[in-house]
Amino acid sequence: MVDSQQRKMMIEEIDLFIQYGVKTDEQQDAQELLCRYQGDDPALQAMRAFYRSLPDTHEEAIVRIAFMDKKKAVVLLGVETAMHGYFYAATDESAVLLGECGQDDCDSEVLAFLGYPDAHVFFEQYSDIAACAEYEPVPEAKAEGCPICAVAVGEYHLLGCLVEVCPWCDGQFSRCACRFEQLGIEALDDEELLADLERILEEKGRIPYVIGQGPAYLSAIPDDSEDPDDFEASDE
Repeated sequence: MVDSQQRKMMIEEIDLFIQYGVKTDEQQDAQELLCRYQGDDPALQAMRAFYRSLPDTHEEAIVRIAFMDKKKAVVLLGVETAMHGYFYAATDESAVLLGECGQDDCDSEVLAFLGYPDAHVFFEQYSDIAACAEYEPVPEAKAEGCPICAVAVGEYHLLGCLVEVCPWCDGQFSRCACRFEQLGIEALDDEELLADLERILEEKGRIPYVIGQGPAYLSAIPDDSEDPDDFEASDE
């Protein structure tokens, strides 16, 4: 079972692969698909396996993930790009490429485990990935929101949320000293300063909520950090 820290690292790794391995005009769609599946470990494992090797492609982005079959903890997924389709056997822990749509060469051992006597039978059933239903993330992942401020996945935390990650040091933003250093102040004691803080946060690039974020996993929290009660979100 992948824990929240491992999932966060996997998401960051996939995002990095997208930035360096996908055409610029396709990156946003690829990242939106990553956001859709960021709580589903088999889908993330298949995405990571694809972007790590970009099998027989060049700078292609995943545009769709299809569901084909499942046996115990193994999920058979179809990964589509604009021009190609690939089959992956994925679990919470890993994913392996079985083969490419339209070709007869496929991992026979994995197919046998999934109940297909040979590649011919498999490709007769799944000749077209596009005809298969879209793979839906696990319901728990879709419903999960920030455990502190309750914003949805992909949204910015309420200012002052204990879960928000600092874009300067990657620590817990409500506890690190970056907010004071960036504003050149020693205390946040009025609404105007909070507005200034929100402005420079947006200029730097706020880190939205993703599944797996939580106060426990955040790093770079100094021992002499300020009391979190000194930094409160405004409801106004």
